[in-house]
Amino acid sequence: MPLSHAISSAVNDEFLSMTPPEPSDMALSASKVSASAVSTAIHVISTERAALAHLEQIYQTDALAQEHLARAVTQIVRTIKHGGKLVCCGVGKSGKIAQKLEATMNSLGIYSAFLHPTEALHGDLGMIRPHDTLLLISFSGRTPELLLLLPHIPSTVPVIAITSHLHPSTCPLLSFHPSHMGMLLPAPIHEDEESSIGVSAPTSSTTVALALGDALAIATARRLHTTPGRGPAEVFKGYHPGGAIGAASLALTPMSMSSASSTSTPSDYLPTQGSLSSFPQTDSKDGQRPRVADMSTALDQVPKMSASDKIRLLDILLTAIQHPHAQSWVFLSPSEIIPPRHLRFLSQSNYVDMQVSSFVDLGLPFSVPRKDWLEIPSSSTVDEARRLVSEANAAASTSVVVVALMHDGECLGVIEAEDLWNDCDD
Repeated sequence: MPLSHAISSAVNDEFLSMTPPEPSDMALSASKVSASAVSTAIHVISTERAALAHLEQIYQTDALAQEHLARAVTQIVRTIKHGGKLVCCGVGKSGKIAQKLEATMNSLGIYSAFLHPTEALHGDLGMIRPHDTLLLISFSGRTPELLLLLPHIPSTVPVIAITSHLHPSTCPLLSFHPSHMGMLLPAPIHEDEESSIGVSAPTSSTTVALALGDALAIATARRLHTTPGRGPAEVFKGYHPGGAIGAASLALTPMSMSSASSTSTPSDYLPTQGSLSSFPQTDSKDGQRPRVADMSTALDQVPKMSASDKIRLLDILLTAIQHPHAQSWVFLSPSEIIPPRHLRFLSQSNYVDMQVSSFVDLGLPFSVPRKDWLEIPSSSTVDEARRLVSEANAAASTSVVVVALMHDGECLGVIEAEDLWNDCDD
């Protein structure tokens, strides 16, 4: 037999056998493969868990890390209160983390935007405004695209950096700003990824960056949203009228639904002019805190729905849009008024063609009868109005929703009680 033929026969016998292996052999082989895959997966999970434990230890024991984290929270809160936003920036996997953090911040009522550093150098720099804060995510702390961006941002914009560095002096991303304008949030890992899992792909490093970003978001939300009945949880639900979260909100009881409705954000197509943030911090006459009258909507500006048994939510929304000076207040009848938050909450649902009577049957928050308005003097200051509302809430089983400003027995204007607790301070 020729040598080539003998080799071919041997190969065929070994690799092309028509006789399958015994089932037990196949199961054993598959079992070994499965065990190896599971073992690898568990090792990666264990490694990332250790990285998170290491991160936790840093923020439990490192005074400088704690100080900069507290400063970062304060800075973001200040930025949002002054009408600015948090600009999140990163490249590659860090850019994906920045995008996720931007989404989390926005869902918690912390106005944020994602900026790609390369696009920024080609025109998107206009996204960064003087009152914004810039958050940079880079494990190395020296990503070239981010370093090229820094000289071009406004000098008034503080920088927060999530990097592996433990001290600001060693982080290149903070070298362009004075120390009081830069905040370092250390996010190192206990062991480099190539040593721990055999590949240098971002795994543990992005896990700790993501966890630290989430921690920053929740801590900021708790500092920013302090109004009674409008904490981070209520704000979050208000920004999620759809999906499973929205469905869970609709399953609440009528009483809890009323609280949730007051936290909803304004609809895109409802007027929002004249919000509390637009009012002056002091009264121009006596230098006191703003009067409630300065914040209210004049009653004669509120439109009235025509009497009908078949009024739909859509009809009420159109009426609100046609009367922007009413700030989304609408009279359902001479003795019933629909507050803006109730209307905005319902406008985010699929109920636009539903008749008014159905809202009552479902127990959803809707109109407030005049007998339930809290009447206070139109000359009241915000502090006086807060006290009167608090006293009324303590004395009743339900919370005050509508505050009526009275003068000589006549109602001059209305304001939602919750607006009295919107933060007027710096």
